[in-house]
Amino acid sequence: MRRSCAPSMKRPQATEDSACAVKRPLMSSSGAASNSKQTGIYSSSSKENVGALKDTAIFKVVWGKISTRKHKTWEGDGTLEVSSRSALLRDETGKVISTASGLKLEEVTEGIQMIVGSKEVEVLERITESIEPVSNCSKNVASANKIPRILKPPSTSFKAPEQRKTAPDQLQPDISSSDSLTAKDSFTKVDTTPSVPVNRQFKPIATYKAPDEGSNNDQAEVVEPLFMKKPSFEHRFHHNPNNELTVADVQVPACLARHLRPHQRDGVAFLYECVTGMRMMEPPGGYYGAILADEMGLGKTLQCISLMYTLLKTGPYGKPLARRILIVTPSSLVENWDREITKWLRNERLFTFIVGPHNKLRLYAQSLHIPVLIISYEMLAKQIDELETVKFDLIFCDEGHRLKNSNVKVFGVLSKLECRRRVLITGTPIQNDLAEFYSLINFVNPGLLGSYQDFKARYETPIIISQRPGVLPQSIELGIERLNELNGITGRFVLRRTQEVINRYLPEKHELVIFCHPSELQTQLLRTALTFYEEERSGSNAITPLQLITILKKICNHPSLVKVTGRGDPESLLHRLADQLPDWQAMGPSDSAKLAIVDTLLEDLIVKQEKVVIVSYYNKTLDMIAGLCEHYNYKHSRLDGSTVASDRSKIVATFNNAASDIFILLLSAKAGGAGLNLIGASRLVLYDNDWNPANDLQAMSRVWRDGQTRTVFIYRLLTAFSIEERIFQRQISKTSLSGTVVDQKRNMNNLQFSDEELKDLFSFVDPQHANDCLTHSLLECPCAGIGTIPEPEVADDEPSDELDRLLRDPPIALPSETESRYRVRHGVPDGRSKTKYALKMQELMRWEHHRSPVSESVMEQLGLSGCSEEVVFLFRNIVSDGK
Repeated sequence: MRRSCAPSMKRPQATEDSACAVKRPLMSSSGAASNSKQTGIYSSSSKENVGALKDTAIFKVVWGKISTRKHKTWEGDGTLEVSSRSALLRDETGKVISTASGLKLEEVTEGIQMIVGSKEVEVLERITESIEPVSNCSKNVASANKIPRILKPPSTSFKAPEQRKTAPDQLQPDISSSDSLTAKDSFTKVDTTPSVPVNRQFKPIATYKAPDEGSNNDQAEVVEPLFMKKPSFEHRFHHNPNNELTVADVQVPACLARHLRPHQRDGVAFLYECVTGMRMMEPPGGYYGAILADEMGLGKTLQCISLMYTLLKTGPYGKPLARRILIVTPSSLVENWDREITKWLRNERLFTFIVGPHNKLRLYAQSLHIPVLIISYEMLAKQIDELETVKFDLIFCDEGHRLKNSNVKVFGVLSKLECRRRVLITGTPIQNDLAEFYSLINFVNPGLLGSYQDFKARYETPIIISQRPGVLPQSIELGIERLNELNGITGRFVLRRTQEVINRYLPEKHELVIFCHPSELQTQLLRTALTFYEEERSGSNAITPLQLITILKKICNHPSLVKVTGRGDPESLLHRLADQLPDWQAMGPSDSAKLAIVDTLLEDLIVKQEKVVIVSYYNKTLDMIAGLCEHYNYKHSRLDGSTVASDRSKIVATFNNAASDIFILLLSAKAGGAGLNLIGASRLVLYDNDWNPANDLQAMSRVWRDGQTRTVFIYRLLTAFSIEERIFQRQISKTSLSGTVVDQKRNMNNLQFSDEELKDLFSFVDPQHANDCLTHSLLECPCAGIGTIPEPEVADDEPSDELDRLLRDPPIALPSETESRYRVRHGVPDGRSKTKYALKMQELMRWEHHRSPVSESVMEQLGLSGCSEEVVFLFRNIVSDGK
């Protein structure tokens, strides 16, 4: 029998003999009220802090007239200021153009479309983060753990390096992240006497150090050269008609080629052929764009740096093909690009210019000796005029899926630049919207597919119609024909490989989906919420389905997150739920099985001396977990939307440092779920899930990356029999609600669900009368749940939609010029293993199945030996070199 999880349940007190080895009880007693602010993990929710809650945030938006069209035409850019329960919409000049009231800050998320007064807006991103009252532990711990930066004095001039007996490629850098010099820094000498600061607008990447005595020079010299493809006769006819230029051998510099893995060498060669026009020489003038869509962790940045430096050195006809290069990236990744260039080109004379508040773009236009410009999407929109004064030869757009909407201002700015060589980098699978796919294609290769109306008539409409059930065979044949035609076009400039190509370079990984038993308090609140929704569907207190989903997800994370923040109708759902909650001081980890599992895991990891990343989509949930860490004096840091860009790299570097005693990183999936390398941790906990499986995949890919040395464990926590399990089922099934919820292209309050979807989402299942988790029952698996892997007949997974067909598994080896890397395969599979872009329902049949009670040896290996009663069911998949 499973033990009770009543609110009054506390962790058993330790005896005097083991007092030093066992942690204190989480919640203070009534006699210790004076210490409640320091010991309660939910002090951020206390009454003392409610009055201090001041939510204020500014969002960057595009606005226009209210319209019901799917593809809207926006009138301009602006900002949306959300304060308390009101909103203020301003245009680019700061003029107020519309206001609205009754808007809650938590309802405003990136990508959402909403009505603000007389205008309709789409939220692009958050500029400032709200200041939320948190417990003493929740104050950004990273700020307390800032690493003092010791900067080296800048060199006043460059001198030619002295001749050395050793090769430059063997030299090791004497540079660290704390020593990196950025364009926005003021530099001072590290001395006890005062010194005069020196301002600089660029960062030299030229630091030399004598090689270590123990370095293996013979091995360093053996580098397999990487030569690029020579231009064909047709290419020479278009680009060198008079034979005035000599065809040269283009070789990737050895300082980079020595670090490239086979798939990265193929990627650099592919990008080179694209940007030189060798792959697409159709008139007029050919096409020079490319999309690098490799999955996370395959080294897209290194491939782009290799291409960039190769073109700065030479070209197919001897002369350098690029002199000025533009790198556009999200603000959170600006410093990351700078560090990567420093890392791989540390011994080369290359300069980068980072556009910032103190480094205006006009200074770069005057600095002809600086070839690389790094700018954020946010800063790009502010300095359009200066950007047009500089001619770029090559453009990289990181997180390129931001350009999927051709109506945003950044898309227009970049499209106007007179640069044909454009490389778009994205690791996020494209959503089920061919219009967005067209937008990306039209950016890198303008005019290749004609206008959007032409693309829709020839490709989008026939492909979508062929996916509908019950259509005529002629429509299916036409859809497949147009899909193959589109495959042939996109495969010439789009390259996508999956993480399977680097599995042999990475350590073993354990993927875990853990269904947690809801506590008695959670079960009571879930029943109350669902009953209220059914009773008040047509009443005055009725709530929308998405409002109910938000409340249910809060209950699943922890009941304490359900609270009333203002005066409302006493008969409302929140008030009804709040009346059933005990005093916040009386609640603890036992009131949420997910938090109890995290509590047990942290206690085990501090003994094993392993680091962990805990990811959540909600700041309040991170506040709660931060309170738990503070209560037990666990050293932790936090990275969310309120973390300033300049502190992000410091937090990541400190956490990844093996000498740091910070072993917990609290990460917001929305603010830091993409682009971060957190290989300092070997464990990752995804505390809650999202409708979009791509967001979960991004968050879970932070630790199992190139450079990881430990065995990795990925914990995906789901409350069994709840809305979380049903969201998970839709993520892995072919009948997902992606078109309804994922894209968030309409007002969230106006989303429409079918009656069957609502009935399934909001049906209540009593945990006491359930013998199995809903997902395992849905699989109709006959296994005994003792850790075996079922072996059913595995059918070939047919693509579930048109973009799923486009994003199929490409061959690892580079195919011919005409073969598509998004190849559609019909009929019998050719024997190669299928690639999974997201977990599918049938793939769970190839995972280990563990029913409660889970084997003690398995729980001990996972670090969860103290909470076996909290687990209803567990799926485990072990990925290793041999799989």
